Amino acid sequence: MQKLVVSMMLLMALVACNNRPSGVIDESDMTDILTEMHTLDGVLVAKGLQYGNNDAKQQYYDYILKKYDVSRAEFDTSLVWYTKNPKKFVFIYDDVLERLSTLENEVRSNKYHPIDSIELAKRNDDVWNKDRKYHFSEDSVRTRLNFEIKNPTFLLGDVYELKFLQRIAPADSSKNPQVVLRINYANGKKDSVYAISHNDSLLRRFTLRLPALRRLKIKSISGDLLGSKVYKGKFNAELDSIVLLRHYNTRYQDSLKKVVEKHDSKKYLIPAKEKKDSINKLELSVKEKLLNGK
Repeated sequence: MQKLVVSMMLLMALVACNNRPSGVIDESDMTDILTEMHTLDGVLVAKGLQYGNNDAKQQYYDYILKKYDVSRAEFDTSLVWYTKNPKKFVFIYDDVLERLSTLENEVRSNKYHPIDSIELAKRNDDVWNKDRKYHFSEDSVRTRLNFEIKNPTFLLGDVYELKFLQRIAPADSSKNPQVVLRINYANGKKDSVYAISHNDSLLRRFTLRLPALRRLKIKSISGDLLGSKVYKGKFNAELDSIVLLRHYNTRYQDSLKKVVEKHDSKKYLIPAKEKKDSINKLELSVKEKLLNGK
């Protein structure tokens, strides 16, 4: 009888510890899904796709859910339940962080992409040639803060990374402020990424990455550090630590230059009838690589 009572108590304890309702993803699968989603976050950032078409990016996350035979509604419901049960959620995220840390260490140790002599030739140049900081008070003339940088060596295969600190005060008259980075090609075509800003006095660090994918000559790199739909009224904003990095491989420059020179200026990596920036095409290519396990 004592053994039976002990067994019943243990069974009740197990039921109490595992009170996950039907329809909520179990902890093991939730850990796997969240790990893959955070890994995908890193891929999108590395490819410069963290901003822009949210519908296109959602397809990547939906693919992860499909892999585990989980619907978007089931995932959202599970996420809400785990947030209401923080002890279980902390246990899951401890495991997620441990896996991501292990993956980061493996990447840093070149487990997946061993460094060769070509990789060692990569360079990161800061091509920003304007002021590193700006301060605009109410006495400043209200305008947009845009820039354009020209360099005859800009080329297909480059990745451009704009980084800076920004603070916009509530007194600033900007409406729907945003930050934009563009690649301007010699034939008038453009590729761009953007990030939403806010006039709430918070100091934010922005990082925008944009790869040059078209086999066309690059006229310049431009953008808006303080873009807005309104360019009148009060001005109250500041920017600091502005850099524009160009990531490229020195040993590829000659061969890439020949590709651009031979390419017909009327042909593009995307169809001529496409009116949008090629960033949409880039997102599709990343999806295809993810589906193929590359």
